[in-house]
Amino acid sequence: MCEVARWESDIRCEGRVVVLAETTSTQDAAIEHKLQAGDVCAALHQTAGRGRRGNDWNASGGVSVTVVLNEAKAQLPIAVAAVLAEKLDPLIEQPVGIKWPNDLYVARHKLAGILIEQRAGVCLVGVGVNVQKNKAHNAVSLSELGSKVARAYVANLVVSAIFSAIDLAPESAISLWQPRDILVGTIQTFISDNKPITGTVLSINPLHDLILQTVSGPIPLNAHLTTCQPDHSST
Repeated sequence: MCEVARWESDIRCEGRVVVLAETTSTQDAAIEHKLQAGDVCAALHQTAGRGRRGNDWNASGGVSVTVVLNEAKAQLPIAVAAVLAEKLDPLIEQPVGIKWPNDLYVARHKLAGILIEQRAGVCLVGVGVNVQKNKAHNAVSLSELGSKVARAYVANLVVSAIFSAIDLAPESAISLWQPRDILVGTIQTFISDNKPITGTVLSINPLHDLILQTVSGPIPLNAHLTTCQPDHSST
């Protein structure tokens, strides 16, 4: 069985499943194929994937999946991150952490990323997971962490995590997310109101605010209007 056919067989959902050998982005491909809510688009190789800040996410040897939904509830990004982390834990026999708001990390190295967009009247939930060795800066893969699981299996695991996260209530999403947070207690630089603010993260409520201890005292930052600078972390 060829790998595309294997993915098509292994990915389980009630909607349509489109698996491509290569595409620029599974989110773009989902729109091009006119996929509807409940459908899934996956790719063996993604050449121009995007992260939350527009960074490239080229998943060579990884898993790239987009699930199409009608709409995104406010808690969906953190719910997907928390449920996916929970499902990945057993594959590497160690906890997967979450870097606010929804990047998945193991020992300060990025294992997976999530990008949720509203386009063409639908919600696109895109997930990329490093399965085989990834040469990107600060990346780590399941194989490097000792897991020999097949990419098709991981693709289905991602789809299952997304559909499981859809109906999580805000309080449930927060309670799953917070124990995995890796930023509390670290020094970070955030961008808020187009200005950089550096301090020690005291607490994060991913749906409301972050409390940052600065030289001027503790400052609350609106979680919806704040972004974290990449690759600036220390204990």
